[in-house]
Amino acid sequence: MESTDRSLFYQKAVLGSVFANAAVMSTVVERVSAHMFENENLGLIFRGMVSLFNKGIGIDPLLIDREMKLLDEELYRKMGGLNYDMELFTCVLDSSNVEEYARLVKDDYLRRRLSALYMTLMSSLGDTSKDINLIVGLMYKGVDELFNEDVTGDQARSIQELVQENWKDFIKNREEGLESRAIASGFAEFDKLTGGGFFPGELYTMAARPSEGKSMITLFLLKEIAQKGHYVRMVNSEMADYDTANRTIAMLTEINSNSLRKGVLTEAEENQVKDLIDGKLQDVKMDVRFMGNARMESIVTETMLATKRGKCDVLAIDYLQMIEGAGDSKDNQDTAIGKNINMLKALAVKCKIPIIVVSQMNREIERRGDKYKLPVLADLRSSGVIEQTSDVVSFLYRPDRLGLTEDEDGSSLIGISKLLVLKNRHGAIGQARFHHNSSFTKLWDYIPFFHKKK
Repeated sequence: MESTDRSLFYQKAVLGSVFANAAVMSTVVERVSAHMFENENLGLIFRGMVSLFNKGIGIDPLLIDREMKLLDEELYRKMGGLNYDMELFTCVLDSSNVEEYARLVKDDYLRRRLSALYMTLMSSLGDTSKDINLIVGLMYKGVDELFNEDVTGDQARSIQELVQENWKDFIKNREEGLESRAIASGFAEFDKLTGGGFFPGELYTMAARPSEGKSMITLFLLKEIAQKGHYVRMVNSEMADYDTANRTIAMLTEINSNSLRKGVLTEAEENQVKDLIDGKLQDVKMDVRFMGNARMESIVTETMLATKRGKCDVLAIDYLQMIEGAGDSKDNQDTAIGKNINMLKALAVKCKIPIIVVSQMNREIERRGDKYKLPVLADLRSSGVIEQTSDVVSFLYRPDRLGLTEDEDGSSLIGISKLLVLKNRHGAIGQARFHHNSSFTKLWDYIPFFHKKK
């Protein structure tokens, strides 16, 4: 294959990968820019994709075609829009190699730029009347332009620029009257431990054994955050939308959860649900996305689109082990989980939002002989990389499930559970208590009281 044909193939393969799976766009935009396309027609198609992505609009052929016309009507008409090359829709059937295609497009672009610079330098060197210092300056200028395009992988920024960004953020927060840039969780003891709640760019892992109530507490935290005016988004891989809605109803009304599960209510209970729809839920900015076979690429893309629309201040994933591995299908589960948790941390930083990740625990805790069975970090399933990547790791601890009614110090544990914060990169570790009803369908913040043994 000739060099030009090979380069054209890679450019088509990048576009074809996006047409095959729009979720890979977030991967592509981090590696490829429109000016890297040697073929201007393909470049316009890519510009259309990027424009939609930056607007937070889903990518499909009809919208891309419209966007291309808006960006450059003359070139659009000349090339015939997306009819330019129908092979783009079928040239890639599996988008799993998109990172490699993107890398090759970028490499070819750099080779072309360096080759053009080389030819310019050779021509100047052949002219003995030109000052050698000017030629050396020309060489440095050409290389410097490449670095300034951020195509060489060096995206380091000066510490002055970073501090200046923080300074602007300080002023903005003060003028808005914020007490903290963190988003309060609804649990005062948790907020005290973490310095305010959930911070942008940080990853919060919450672990629990199966059926301990991890979905319920996640839903409660998101509900609390949403009621304060923040947009929250929940990606659910296990609990269907019907069940999520029922748990929300049970949390916010007096309707029995068993009645909700059966799907048959009294007329009075139906009116409670209607009042909830017309009342409290009108101001709850919460989106729920059920993804039974969740792929990390899809989560990343949809989250980036939601944040660009201003509709995602906090993301919750329920739960980590249900997400399909990103990358090599030959990865074992631990390797896949490691890649996924690292991608979620990178997503939190890039989107400047806190991400709450629910994780399973291994079975080691069940083998412990002591009656309290307190969790440790090693109880995390695939613990090493999760512990290392997470900013905060907490465990849902339910004494009632162990038959415990009193704590080690004699205080009552009836109707009380805890989030045990065992890792906190920027603060203290400890416990955050909260109240709940016997069915764990209603949660509320802890009110201090003490019951000693008589």
